[in-house]
Amino acid sequence: MQETTNKANSSPGQQRTKAILIANPTSGSYIFHEHQIKHIVSGLKKQGWQAELKLTQAGGDAKRLAREAVQQNMDVVIAIGGDGTIHEVIQELAGSETALGVLPSGTVNVWAREVGIPLDLNGASNVLLNGQTRRIDLGKIQGRYFLLMVGMGVDGEVTQAVEKKPVKRLGVIGYLLVAAWWGARYPAFRTTISLGEREIKANALQVIIGNTQLYGGALKYTWQAKCDDGLLDLCVVRRQSLLRRGAMLIDFLLRHPKRHQWVRYETGETIKITTHEPVAIQVDGEPLGHTSTSEAEPTLLSVEPQALKVIVPATVPKDLFSRQPL
Repeated sequence: MQETTNKANSSPGQQRTKAILIANPTSGSYIFHEHQIKHIVSGLKKQGWQAELKLTQAGGDAKRLAREAVQQNMDVVIAIGGDGTIHEVIQELAGSETALGVLPSGTVNVWAREVGIPLDLNGASNVLLNGQTRRIDLGKIQGRYFLLMVGMGVDGEVTQAVEKKPVKRLGVIGYLLVAAWWGARYPAFRTTISLGEREIKANALQVIIGNTQLYGGALKYTWQAKCDDGLLDLCVVRRQSLLRRGAMLIDFLLRHPKRHQWVRYETGETIKITTHEPVAIQVDGEPLGHTSTSEAEPTLLSVEPQALKVIVPATVPKDLFSRQPL
């Protein structure tokens, strides 16, 4: 039986769903949707939820509010925003009984697209009321959890180039402009990757480690990933000429079966990576320094099985989950 998060119809005496909604009041998405968000909070209360909207005031507030919610045994923390907001919140929800809910209002909203949460706020709020609760894995790198993926190479450079630059205000268009610039000129890098007893040496354009499948809202580098199987999926994109880079991109955009030819694909619980030169890293679309060049202290990625409770639609992509609902 699927566990829904709507406790408004629970029998008398049962505890109502306790939730906080976290939003950044200075973000354009909140300003544009403020009236609708407040209407959704009111609607949750009418359905019996103990729901409260919390607005951030400074950097790190979303993480702090999520931590306080866990300490107060809240049932749900609802992130209003994009994948960056989700990324901040899950740092505190990991390992707890407090579930992640989402009202997507970011630029790309990869997690929402991945599991089928509607991108309109009213549709997404219906998922909160009538969806199901699942437990999923989280990846971990350098002490930071990730829900979606880690990218090393050209996407790491693009993320760091866009961050805190005026071009970021252009949203997806700005990212694509920088990606086109870097994608055409980015050189391959030499890397050594260890997955248990297996070792990979490659000249790579990108190394993507996925907990889920969708990348950037359109591509699927880790197309076989399941978010609850206790494994991370590794996709090493091999060095290609400029012409072949275009052909490879088309194969991935079309999700063509022959995309296998461009990559090395593996899975593992623990992944150790070193590169000959420092390579930029992005985590769930957020910049995170550079790879290690020391074999004695490699960049380490691991998986935390069943670390996060999430509210998702009643029907989810079958190839994304390996377990039954809670």
